[in-house]
Amino acid sequence: MSGIELRDGTLVVDREPNQLDELAIAFSELLDQFDIDHVYIAGYVSILAGRARSTEDVDVLIEPIAESTAEELAATLDEQDFWGPAMPLSSMYEMLDNGDNIWVAPADQITPHLEVKFVRDEFDRASLDNAIEARIGGETIPIGPFELQIAYKLSLGAQKDIEDAVHLYTFFEESLSGSRLEEWVQRLSVEDEYDRLKRA
Repeated sequence: MSGIELRDGTLVVDREPNQLDELAIAFSELLDQFDIDHVYIAGYVSILAGRARSTEDVDVLIEPIAESTAEELAATLDEQDFWGPAMPLSSMYEMLDNGDNIWVAPADQITPHLEVKFVRDEFDRASLDNAIEARIGGETIPIGPFELQIAYKLSLGAQKDIEDAVHLYTFFEESLSGSRLEEWVQRLSVEDEYDRLKRA
């Protein structure tokens, strides 16, 4: 597992970018062109942090954007050979504004795909506002803070989510902020799950 470390608030991943990373890096570059704040969260973060598990999607939260910006973004994605496997990219604003997510994938591909969502609640907002950098093969992307990821995964409660939380906690225990982690544990009401995690 050497080659992955949390260094001064940056996750340094010392390996060649894989298909998921390349998708995340390419999408980040596009969002940056429009100055759209975004953050990668959920299962992809665990994989980035060395957990061996498969995933079909890369979850990314973006700040709410205007309809005109969404239209420009959809047009640019189209030009760059991306498409919407579940809904056409032209439906992007309507889907996101409605609280749904929209899939974005390289043309002719369904998996892996990005699942793009607007920031919706205080936990999404905290992921965006407290994002840390992940550096992979010379590129950087923003990812959600591990303390919140762990507590949120515990709150979801599915087997793979618990395993993600265990992986992040055990791998980065030395580097985590205990007080921040406990604050999210309390706000998400997962104290019992957290106690079990610490004993695992």
